[in-house]
Amino acid sequence: MVIVFKAPIFGYRVFHLYASFVIEFYMSDKKYTFGQPSLMKAIEPGQKASIKFLSNPKTVETEWGSKLSVDILLLSHPLYSISSPKGIKMSWQTSARVLKDIVECIDANNEEFNKDYKERIWELTVAEDGSYWLNA
Repeated sequence: MVIVFKAPIFGYRVFHLYASFVIEFYMSDKKYTFGQPSLMKAIEPGQKASIKFLSNPKTVETEWGSKLSVDILLLSHPLYSISSPKGIKMSWQTSARVLKDIVECIDANNEEFNKDYKERIWELTVAEDGSYWLNA
């Protein structure tokens, strides 16, 4: 994608944006913020994190192959010191089956699940065998 705009003094400016690069724009308390959320660090077996989903998962290509990526609000995590009760906006990228199961539930168009998906706080747990579990 190419964005072109004309600035009165400097003539034409051209910015190239590549499809693999995400620019986020949101307004909060009349302050503009541009950027890409950080990626959530993986949790180890036996650990838990609390998250709230902000978007539906989408497939992305990474240097390790295809993964699912979803924007989250990280509320607790053993590797982060989260001082704000509002949490930290991040992206979670994973190839874990648990997120594929979420996609299947979203695609089934179950109204109750789709409402709960975005409204509830989810507990992400990694079992001792390395499998991921989500509970709400």
